[in-house]
Amino acid sequence: MSEQWEVVTKSRKQKNLDKKVIAHTEQKRIAAQLPKLEELLPTTHRYRNSFASGISSNNNNKSHSPAKSNSSASSSSKNNKSPAKKNTAKNASVTAAKKATSTSAAKPKTLEQALKLISPDDFAAQVEQVKLSCPGSELRWLSHIALYFNGALAYDCDPIFSGRSAQYPSNLASGDLKNVVVKFLGSVGEQNLEYFFYSLLDSMATDLNNNQTVAGYKLILQLIGQNWPTICSRNLAKTALLRNSYQNRSNICLSILWAIGQGGFKSLNEGVRVWQNLMLPNLELKQYTKFVVEYMERVLNAEAARKSSDPLLLNQQEFFSTYNALNAQYINLPKDLQQSLKRSARLLLGNYIKSPVKHANIFLTLFRDISSTSKQTNEIEGCISCLLSSGSDDCLKVWRMNYKKQTLPSLLLLKAIDENWATSTKELAKSPAYHTFLQEIDTLNGELEASKRKDSSLDSLKEVLLAIQKKNKQNVCAQKKKCGSCKWTLGSILVISLIAGALYYDTETNGKGVFEKSATGKLLKNAGVLPHVQKTWYTVMGAGARGYKWAEVNVPPYAEPAIKTTCDLWKLGRNAVCNVYQNGKGYFSAKWPVVAKFIDQYVPNLSGKIEAFAAGVSDFAVSSYDKSAGLIKEKVLVGRFSPESINQALNQTRNAALEYYNQFHKKVDAYAKLK
Repeated sequence: MSEQWEVVTKSRKQKNLDKKVIAHTEQKRIAAQLPKLEELLPTTHRYRNSFASGISSNNNNKSHSPAKSNSSASSSSKNNKSPAKKNTAKNASVTAAKKATSTSAAKPKTLEQALKLISPDDFAAQVEQVKLSCPGSELRWLSHIALYFNGALAYDCDPIFSGRSAQYPSNLASGDLKNVVVKFLGSVGEQNLEYFFYSLLDSMATDLNNNQTVAGYKLILQLIGQNWPTICSRNLAKTALLRNSYQNRSNICLSILWAIGQGGFKSLNEGVRVWQNLMLPNLELKQYTKFVVEYMERVLNAEAARKSSDPLLLNQQEFFSTYNALNAQYINLPKDLQQSLKRSARLLLGNYIKSPVKHANIFLTLFRDISSTSKQTNEIEGCISCLLSSGSDDCLKVWRMNYKKQTLPSLLLLKAIDENWATSTKELAKSPAYHTFLQEIDTLNGELEASKRKDSSLDSLKEVLLAIQKKNKQNVCAQKKKCGSCKWTLGSILVISLIAGALYYDTETNGKGVFEKSATGKLLKNAGVLPHVQKTWYTVMGAGARGYKWAEVNVPPYAEPAIKTTCDLWKLGRNAVCNVYQNGKGYFSAKWPVVAKFIDQYVPNLSGKIEAFAAGVSDFAVSSYDKSAGLIKEKVLVGRFSPESINQALNQTRNAALEYYNQFHKKVDAYAKLK
């Protein structure tokens, strides 16, 4: 035996094994501290889990018992080994087949079926579990929910869901589930939601790069974009870097563009910003052209379909940058995509003109872009829309100032006005400012003709101007004729009424109710015309009486349903107005706190002053009504105008009307018997 000391240490393999054992023990300790899923699930789920655990324990016991018997029997008999192995292999294959069958039957086949199976209770259980596990960590909650949906919706899908609606796949979920998810997303705060949105966007790109499914991620990104559209355009620089990183992977880049563009379907301003900054650079790349072109048109169509459209809040430089990109000529693009870009440019221009902007600046820019080399239909339509807008006077002033310098655009625009005179530009004929403008450009044409520099478009300008002035005169004459015919009709009715009144007065005063004894009757008798007049009178009155009696029999079957339908329509309209008022009142009450908070950021306590002023106006109106009602009741509705006197007068009027109707009916019967 050696007398020297020897150092005894563990081998490297033994050290690694100890580290793994310690790490495994620590993981088990942390897992034991977390709440179990059974504590959060409803009672039915607990029963299912306990039932499943009981079955698994029985299976475990069964699996352990043969092991003991085999260990004891192995020493006694060796002839039973081969049958045991065969039975074990057979049972294992049967068990694997059953598991595969149950798994394939339980898993939904499509994304639609999987999303419909997720209930609000399941989602609420997941939220409660993660809140208990990570209290106060909103980002952990969001990550857990994203993983939950991505695991439940593990299906391969198209990067942009081609052929689907703009709301797909969120439209597959039930309304209750979407409400619960949106409520949870809103509870974490918009700042956390914004950070999570871009983190989830990065995670989606990473998982796609690893050939993993991301349908659940896309669902959460879409819900955030639909309900908080401004988040999509807050960090465009970071998104542009992410897009550039996957520029050569079209499926990943298209998924990024699809997710970041979801806010545009709820807010046109966000859609235009995202398209201009993120999608436009990929327009001429073959893999992205179709999506980029169709996205802009779909966003604009969604804005047109919305009942309450938001104004396009872009400055003139941003707008014309996007408009020129849409209206440019792309030779390499297919014809249908070029037409789609032209439609998008027209829709975008129409939305911008409807916004609160300076129409004169838009008119001048569009007016200078009009040329005869290409079909500038969008520019001409935009100029006409500006002339028909609220800023038409300023647009006409700008046109007058640039008329001499821009004769060709003036010619093309006047031709368009002349060609569309019966449709879109008809309203210009009613504008006094436009008539004044036509007279002024006639003077300007004379100045151009007298100048040394001859313009080739001057003769055409004169011809178009004469044609427009001729149509203006025709419209004025038509309006005068229309007014003249109305005046003649009213005058004829007035003259006939005066003659009838004079004859009635003459008959009652001079003839004592007999027309023959009146001054007019004596005059006609002396002239020998009275018998013919009486015959004509009786003939007309007899025909009228027979027509009246026919109408009494045949008109009511048609008149009563028409009257009933009119009353029903009136009630429906009244109820609709009441509902609109109540909905508007409720919407205002719901949105007023948000508006008040926004106003108070710039003018402190302004919302309180507005509320106080509105309450004062309401109280003043109510008190004024009460005072007026009391004054009328005490001062006006007394004596001859008391309620009793008014009721008595109404009764007398009704009796007189009934008596007159009876007399009228007797006369009708008498005249109807005449032949």
